[in-house]
Amino acid sequence: AQAECLGIVAYLQPVSRPEIARIRGVASESAVGTLLERGLIEESGRSRFGAVLYRTSELFQKLFGLTGLDALPDPAVFDPSPEEEGELRERLLRAGEQRAQVTPG
Repeated sequence: AQAECLGIVAYLQPVSRPEIARIRGVASESAVGTLLERGLIEESGRSRFGAVLYRTSELFQKLFGLTGLDALPDPAVFDPSPEEEGELRERLLRAGEQRAQVTPG
């Protein structure tokens, strides 16, 4: 949960907690609170609706070896092509079928 929230903040900053929760589809108060406590994110003002906005901290950049936010990997490299997605889906289905055939001893 914290890794998801950190990724969302890193790529979409400044971003509010309600926006993070909407993206994740679940409440994110605890994960955001932990990231704040650990100093990986920090407050960055308020949205026009009054929600606190968050951004990554200098500690985040230091821990991840980033010289700046422009050094974050391009999210497109994490997005599989349709062919890769199909291959991955098939591999996962085969793995699931193999697991289902194995009976616990």
